[in-house]
Amino acid sequence: MRLNGKRIVEVMEEKSLTEETVCSRMGLYQKSFQWIVKDGFASEDAAERIADAVGLTVGEILLPEITGNVENVIEFVKDSERAAVTFCQGRYKSRIKKLAAERPEECEIVAENQDGSLCAHIPVAWIKINPTKQLSEEQRREIAERFKRK
Repeated sequence: MRLNGKRIVEVMEEKSLTEETVCSRMGLYQKSFQWIVKDGFASEDAAERIADAVGLTVGEILLPEITGNVENVIEFVKDSERAAVTFCQGRYKSRIKKLAAERPEECEIVAENQDGSLCAHIPVAWIKINPTKQLSEEQRREIAERFKRK
């Protein structure tokens, strides 16, 4: 489900609710809550718990789904060299289109579907699971200072 993170934050501010309070009411870790609010995606259960915790209905925190399709899929068979990918999100569709134009021997668009999604074949080697670094505020300041010195 696509959630309106801005609306959730607005209601929390209006009702003087802290993240800690909302998280304890929901039974979610604060990082999970922050991720949901930032990215705007949650399971039906999590959306219901968030709505209850801030005193709204689920309908009041949902964003409309424009395309009706919310699936992004990466699919490949063990030890294969090619993967089938399907994306409905614009940033991934744009990236696939650019790669197909630049590297047609590696990236082939199979279909652009009526629901707006795009299906393509790509090398399995392109698939990465790459979590972002977790930096402390001090580490962030040090990095910022190094960039300023350059």
